[in-house]
Amino acid sequence: MKVMVGLGNPGLEYKNTKHNIGFTVLQDLAKENKIKIRQMRYSALTGRGKVAGVEVVLALPQTYMNRSGDTVGDLLREEVGPSDDLIVICDDINMKLGRVRMKKKGSAGGHKGLESIISVLGRDDFARLRVGIATDVHKGDITRYVLTPFKRKERKNASHAVSLAQEALECWITHGMDTAMNRFNIKKAATS
Repeated sequence: MKVMVGLGNPGLEYKNTKHNIGFTVLQDLAKENKIKIRQMRYSALTGRGKVAGVEVVLALPQTYMNRSGDTVGDLLREEVGPSDDLIVICDDINMKLGRVRMKKKGSAGGHKGLESIISVLGRDDFARLRVGIATDVHKGDITRYVLTPFKRKERKNASHAVSLAQEALECWITHGMDTAMNRFNIKKAATS
C-alpha cells in the first residue's frame, strides 16, 4: 500500500492558497480516482482506494502546516510498512511555478511542514514531491505570499503543475521513484 500525504492548512481561508497546493494535488487525484477523502484519522482527513491499480491511503493533515509531522508519524506507525511506500507532497517557494521535483530524501529547505515531519521522525529519508509556486514577484513577506491564492494569470501554470504532480505520483506508484525522478524532474513549466 502506498501512502500519500498532501501538506496544507485546514480551513476555508487557506483553501486555494499557494501553500495548499499539496492538498490540491491529492484532492484532484482523489476525484480522478473516485476516492473520498473524508474520514478523520491520525489528525488528518483520509481516504482509501486505488490509483493505477494499487491500494493507496491519501491524507490531508488537519494540524496546520507546522505540525504536519504529528500526522506523518502516526501514519508511519499504523499504515506504512517500508518508508519507501510514503510520499509527501508540498509547495516549494524556491522552484518556478509549474515545475515539480521528486526526491528520495533531503532537508526541509525552510519548509515548515517538512521541518515538522523531519523533527517528529528524527530523519529525512522519506520521499517528497515538491511543487513549484514561485513567480517573478514574490519579494517581501514570504508568509503573506504563500498564504494568498494564485493570481488569474498564474492559474494556468498552477493547474499544469497540479496535473504534472498527479502524473508523477502515478509514475512513482507504478514504476518507482528512480523512474519518476528521471521523467518528471526535467519537465518544463507550461508557458503563460
